[in-house]
Amino acid sequence: MDSVISSIEVQKRDKNRVNVYIDNEFAFGCNAELVYTYDLKKGKKVDLEFLQSVAEEDNYLNGKNYALKVIEKTYKTEKEIRDKLYKKEYGDKAIDRIISFLKEYKFLDDYKYAEAFIKERIRKYGKNKIKFDLMKKGIEEDLIIEKFSDISYEKEYDSAYTLGEGKYKILIKSEKEIGKNISKIYKKICDFLIRRGFDYNIVNSVIEQLKSSQNLCDNENIIRINEDIERDNVNIVEYSERKYFNKTNNLSLESEEENYQKIKELALKRYKIICKSESDDVKIFRRLCSYLMRRGYSYEKIKSVLKDIIE
Repeated sequence: MDSVISSIEVQKRDKNRVNVYIDNEFAFGCNAELVYTYDLKKGKKVDLEFLQSVAEEDNYLNGKNYALKVIEKTYKTEKEIRDKLYKKEYGDKAIDRIISFLKEYKFLDDYKYAEAFIKERIRKYGKNKIKFDLMKKGIEEDLIIEKFSDISYEKEYDSAYTLGEGKYKILIKSEKEIGKNISKIYKKICDFLIRRGFDYNIVNSVIEQLKSSQNLCDNENIIRINEDIERDNVNIVEYSERKYFNKTNNLSLESEEENYQKIKELALKRYKIICKSESDDVKIFRRLCSYLMRRGYSYEKIKSVLKDIIE
């Protein structure tokens, strides 16, 4: 048996919603937009199926408006919006429609989200941390790896070095008796960068660069400290040397003089290129050192060659 709409009243607290009364009793509240969509009016006969369709549409509109308000405050991933809608109990059918609408009109785009997220975070975090955070937000691993291809090793390394250098300056002020505690400082920097999500190989290079940059200060005490650190951090140096064992093993067959000249020749070519865009000796030294270490040369040999070049 059909029922009849007896009245429709605008809600007092929300002018965008109305209360529908059927057979003189309150039946449901809905978005005012549905009054026109479903031609709701006094005297209209309605059945249960009709009322259910109105309720589903109202649920969809409410969820869509809620999602738009969330996105207006801060951009979200598809997973984040789904989680919020589920928490509000909008239901699977309504949520699927809402997500479809948001993606159609580009309110949701995980590809662009990952791109923007990586671009913003790469200055403060390593790829490991960024990947972990994106996967928690529901971004597919393949998409993350694809976007990482746009980030060069040099860019990630520069971020790590900037952070490590800043941490060094903070720690060096708080540590007394530098010669006694310098190894402790570098250990803290190493742990700090690992927590930030940088690869151990990058962290190792940053630590070595921080040590080598002190040599440019022409301070005998700092040089002595660096020698102590190299002994205290044998594992870090050995890790780098093991990685490039095959290369260094071949190099060891050459005479020391030939090896030195080969490294110097390579360093000079790179030096001329770097000097076109960089004038700071410390930064030039750091970039040259990183360049040569990636090619398998030991830190001790690099330090000797670059000292001649920079001076």
